Amino acid sequence: MRAVTADVYDSAKPLLKAMVLMLLLTLGLWKVFDWMSQPNTMPIKHVRIEAEMRYLLREDISKAISDDMQTGYFAINSQKIIDELTHIEWVKEARIRRVWPDTVVVSIKEQFPVAIWNETSLLNQDGDVFQPRNIELLEHLPSLSAVDSQSKFVLQQSKEIDQKLELLGLSVQKLVLSKHGSWDVVLSNGVFIKAGHQLPEKGVSKSLNTLAFLQNELLQQASSIDLRYPNGISVTWKKGYVFGRSSEAVKALAVNNNEPTKG
Repeated sequence: MRAVTADVYDSAKPLLKAMVLMLLLTLGLWKVFDWMSQPNTMPIKHVRIEAEMRYLLREDISKAISDDMQTGYFAINSQKIIDELTHIEWVKEARIRRVWPDTVVVSIKEQFPVAIWNETSLLNQDGDVFQPRNIELLEHLPSLSAVDSQSKFVLQQSKEIDQKLELLGLSVQKLVLSKHGSWDVVLSNGVFIKAGHQLPEKGVSKSLNTLAFLQNELLQQASSIDLRYPNGISVTWKKGYVFGRSSEAVKALAVNNNEPTKG
């Protein structure tokens, strides 16, 4: 009986040794990970910020991440830092990179504004709406208006109008899509255009190119253009300008007895 017990013990020795070794390794790894997760283990000493800083303020970035940097190289929570950075309105994207042994590199892609949106916000080049402070400093940008869900579409229309008017030296100053689907446009030369429900990039370029073709002065003297007529357009001239034998406010280019369509 003793011989059988001894044989069983001897055969189990390798397994017992392996189990003890595995336990020791597990405890060792746990100790290492616990050490690495401590804030005092290899504390962060340097933070490098990579950003263009066109509109971003360094103090806003520092304020957002300063508390998160009071930790160790291994314990830093990169996702938490990214989340806090992207709450800054001028930050479009953020990435965090650790550089051995005590440095964190913060890379930021800044928002690039291309238009004022609904007078209180901005659009980036992708048509996304964001709302930073002090947008009055960007009054030189075109002003676009519509419901937020239409921001990308309205921006695309603005770009297409600009592209078609480039040879005339004109661009969109203001573009409005109403809740009812009608379009109003103000160009960089001050001409106000009512486009109705048709896509403005088609009617605007056609009407202005027609004016320029007939006489370049017509393009300079137009005050407003109404594109809502089914068979032509209606032009109101600037005060003091006389078109042919007509009065100051001539509605011409198409003999048009029709009323404009609604919109």
